[in-house]
Amino acid sequence: MGTGNTRLELAVGSVSQRGFVETIEPDSSSEAIYNITSKYIGPEIEVYRSMFLYDDSFNGKIKDYRGSYQIDDIILDIDIKDKDMDNIRGLYAKLCDEIGGDNFYTLWFSGTGFHIHISDLFQLGPREDLPLIMKLTINEIFKGYNVDQIYDRSRLIRAEYSYNKKNGTYKIPILEEDIFNLSYDSIVGMAMEEPEWNDLHRPYLLQSNKVGNPYWESSIIFNTPKHFKENGKILNNIKQSTEKYTAHVTCVQKMFDNGPVIGQRHQTVLRMVSSWKRNGINIVGANALLNAWDNEFAQDEEAQKILDTIYNWEHNGYGCNDPIMDKYCDSICKFYKSKDYGIEVFNADSMSNDFQEFVQVNFENKTLDLNDMFDIGASYKFTVGELITMIGDTKLGKTAFIQNLVARADKFKCLYLSLEVNQKLMWRRFCQIAFNKTKQEVTKHYIDNDQEFIAQAKEKLGHIKILTVSPEINNVLDVISNLQPTVIVIDTLDEIRVDYINDGLMKMQKIVSKLKEIAQQYEVMIFAVSHISKTAAYDGNLNRHSAKGDSSIEQKSDKLLGISAPNPQSKARVIESIVARDESGFKLRCWFNHETFRFQQTSE
Repeated sequence: MGTGNTRLELAVGSVSQRGFVETIEPDSSSEAIYNITSKYIGPEIEVYRSMFLYDDSFNGKIKDYRGSYQIDDIILDIDIKDKDMDNIRGLYAKLCDEIGGDNFYTLWFSGTGFHIHISDLFQLGPREDLPLIMKLTINEIFKGYNVDQIYDRSRLIRAEYSYNKKNGTYKIPILEEDIFNLSYDSIVGMAMEEPEWNDLHRPYLLQSNKVGNPYWESSIIFNTPKHFKENGKILNNIKQSTEKYTAHVTCVQKMFDNGPVIGQRHQTVLRMVSSWKRNGINIVGANALLNAWDNEFAQDEEAQKILDTIYNWEHNGYGCNDPIMDKYCDSICKFYKSKDYGIEVFNADSMSNDFQEFVQVNFENKTLDLNDMFDIGASYKFTVGELITMIGDTKLGKTAFIQNLVARADKFKCLYLSLEVNQKLMWRRFCQIAFNKTKQEVTKHYIDNDQEFIAQAKEKLGHIKILTVSPEINNVLDVISNLQPTVIVIDTLDEIRVDYINDGLMKMQKIVSKLKEIAQQYEVMIFAVSHISKTAAYDGNLNRHSAKGDSSIEQKSDKLLGISAPNPQSKARVIESIVARDESGFKLRCWFNHETFRFQQTSE
């Protein structure tokens, strides 16, 4: 099975240089696509390619693309933590046992972790919903192996033999005996050696287009109902019931009415039986319902195991945010608006397991320590899952201080929602902070077309993206899904739109609650900038009640920072911790240089 889509996006020199489009021949193999990317490979050259192949409507601007997506290979991205190779070795062994033969997969060291390229064992062809299908399916097939979710619609991935500027390594193929016998440091050492450019060896996926029947077809999870063509028309295979659905867990009613779909029965039964149990139906009744749904499957040993497993569960099962439940979601359901069916109740086992998993996680790439930037005497960490709010009077430099943090947080992807200041001014100020330059100096570099400075600015601040259009609070998730940031800045809170709510206090409650939910659910750290009340501005003293609005900011924020000026005529600023759930306080004294927008620590 070859590729129907013919457009491949490339970025050469840096991931920010995206938008270059190569056109491939229809039905090209992964080998042919490799031959295209290898034209750009060379000493210390970074090359990235799109995860997907696009159709002929793709012009290099992924944000405008509305066509179909297709894969040539399945690519798994596995990070390495603390040089521990057990996870990648276990995953590779799983592929050896399950698929067999190395003609279907190749292993690459990516520069920090590993990529496994697997032949297209799904064979779904071009689909508009393929990115989400890939996410759901890979997450299910490789559950427990910490495979990164990289199949969003706009993702680029490092091409074979591409250079990694951050650590001076190349993406190189790894042999089976090496993955099981060599240490992580040994593999890094191999990747630091420059490849033989005249004789690049690629272990081709010899069977990539000769697989025959889709090997993993039964494991595919569709985010939308599966479609098929009949007489040239696309038909939906979800049955339309002649009976009106009730408003109680409508999705499960629709699952039952739709009947069994080969390849999806196990996942569907888990959710239906879980819901039946929660509605007071005992295991005998659930078995009878299962017989009515699919008599043949109900007699199978697998179905009986599912019933026994679910009726021994101590938790509530699946809720509105589950991807399968969401697929059948209906607006008539009473849980549709608040999405609160299946609120999880934690027992001792789940809490103990969650905490053990939490403390064993390597937080190196999930925390930002203020003490690394300023000498505040002790560690003060901002962590993914947290909502951090900064408050202060106008014109004191709230935005500038957050910009100082973001400019130096270059190991994270940062999305800055600048809802009061335009992107040209924000970019100039970021450049001033990054290079300790005045407004006039930065402007002159651009007027003189100083390519060296411009390239340095792009490199140094390449981790930052700026959005200046105020999103509706529920659309913030779409932005996160597309850009995959780790740090998000909301500047300012009250500029976020909330549809259908005009009351100021209710609006702020909705914004803060939603941001806190997003931070926890999507493992991002959110910095929010908020104005203070008139009373607080008049008093001049900041406390937990100083934020503009009601108490929702102080209640939902994991950390509340304040900025004040001891003397309004001075450049002196005091940044302090007002509220912190799990950190000791600090008081940072700085000079705010309006010429360079930098905060310089002082002992005064």
